[in-house]
Amino acid sequence: MQISLGQGRLVASFFLALLCLVTQPQAFARTQDANFIRLNSTVSADVPRRVSGDLLLATDGNIYFTSTTGGLGEGFVGKLATDGTISTLHAFATTGGAGQEPFDGVIQANDGNLYGTTFLGGVQGGGTVFRLTLAGELTLLRSLGASSKDASLPYTGVVQASDNNLYGTTLRGGDNDKGTIFRISLDGSNFAILHHFTGADGENPEGRLIVGTNGELYGTTLQGGPANRGTIYRISVGGIFNSMYSFPALSAFNSIGIAVNATGANPRAGLLLAADGNYYGTTYQGGPGGNGTVFAMTPAGVVSVFHAFTGPPLDGGSPLAGVVQDAAGNFYGTSQTGGYLDLGSAWRISSSGQFRLLHGFVESPIDVANPRTGLLLANGGAYGGAYTESAGTLFKLDLGTNGVLPIELSVSPEELTCVSAVAGECGVSATITWSSPTAASCTATGDWTNGATTTSGTQTRTLTVAANYHYALSCTDGAGVVRNAFTALAVKAPPLQSVDGGGGAGALSVPLLLLLAALLSRKYLREIFTACP
Repeated sequence: MQISLGQGRLVASFFLALLCLVTQPQAFARTQDANFIRLNSTVSADVPRRVSGDLLLATDGNIYFTSTTGGLGEGFVGKLATDGTISTLHAFATTGGAGQEPFDGVIQANDGNLYGTTFLGGVQGGGTVFRLTLAGELTLLRSLGASSKDASLPYTGVVQASDNNLYGTTLRGGDNDKGTIFRISLDGSNFAILHHFTGADGENPEGRLIVGTNGELYGTTLQGGPANRGTIYRISVGGIFNSMYSFPALSAFNSIGIAVNATGANPRAGLLLAADGNYYGTTYQGGPGGNGTVFAMTPAGVVSVFHAFTGPPLDGGSPLAGVVQDAAGNFYGTSQTGGYLDLGSAWRISSSGQFRLLHGFVESPIDVANPRTGLLLANGGAYGGAYTESAGTLFKLDLGTNGVLPIELSVSPEELTCVSAVAGECGVSATITWSSPTAASCTATGDWTNGATTTSGTQTRTLTVAANYHYALSCTDGAGVVRNAFTALAVKAPPLQSVDGGGGAGALSVPLLLLLAALLSRKYLREIFTACP
């Protein structure tokens, strides 16, 4: 018997719906605490594309960031001014030897200048270390990759230690071609490799170094260690290296076929020295939920899981950036996946470990997807960027004032079950409530029956089909700032009825359901996944 593509999708939809019930039993909760603002440039050459690394709030009040493409084609250092204007501070080119594709952000040293690295380019092609004034004057401090033993390909930026020198890492190079830790003076005249990674002590560092309370430098490696799942280390400014922790092997699979371990695996970001004196970081995968972790490490090197990511729809997954902390002790960050559509998330975790999804990215004209930057807390909000080729990849999450957001959008109840399995006779209803007192106008998109054109109101919906309904509200204030709020409603089908008084066709194993779901294209998977409660 032949099955058509449409029939195959229908069958796979059914199996995936069952998988949703197995793997996502929790109800939707109101998780969107932040209003999303997309920051766009009016000049095409200044449009940031593929933004990664940390954003910097400099002493002049402007925010500085790096983009791996755009500008003259090889990335640039950009400036987001206090009035919201985006401009190019310096654009890298294929010629000139200053470098290409800065993957991490810049820092501001105690001389007031900006310092950073490029992953490629320079005289030898192994990347560069540069200095940039706030007026945009660039000085090449060093070209890397002069030999096979030289430091090469700095994936992350630099940090300034108490001796005023800059310290950084490279992804490759060194005696074993597994990466290095280097030191360079502010004028570039003094350069030294402090450590050559061997693999046993770490390999391929991607995260930026930080300075601990003892004056030593702390960092992570993507790979290496006994299980080859990454390490945490410290090194003195004099070059004395100590391994602190090695992440364990991915030794098991959970019920939905994702590899797990105790504390996470493959950290791709640096550490944060938090107010409690411990170090916090993220792992890209592994952990009890298989989607990575936020971990805590004591100064003695004892590592524990602070939060285990569980992926979509209500949690994060696969974080590429580290965490930041506010004055109240809350931690903030982003993840490349997770959120409602598995297109990335921004989140907050309280000092006691309570997780809250701030935003699930949806990749639309008013949103972005797959953030690689961490969050910068400044000006009453959280700034970040996405690693996409589309224009306008910078964003701000407006966190509101005293817990009150510019746009409040909610649906009640947030989860319903149809009273009838007959098509078109679901027989339930929900009420959408919204308010934006400072807005001049609002526009509704998504699954509204009628576009909400007023700045506040309620709307009751009668639902006829079991599905996942999304509601977005874009409101413009008197200054022309557009904020976006999102919420969702999950409507489930009635429970499956038994056949001939028994249990239906019998239970299907989760691996089989996963295999059937995997046959779908990624695009269609996303379409169906929106039906997961």
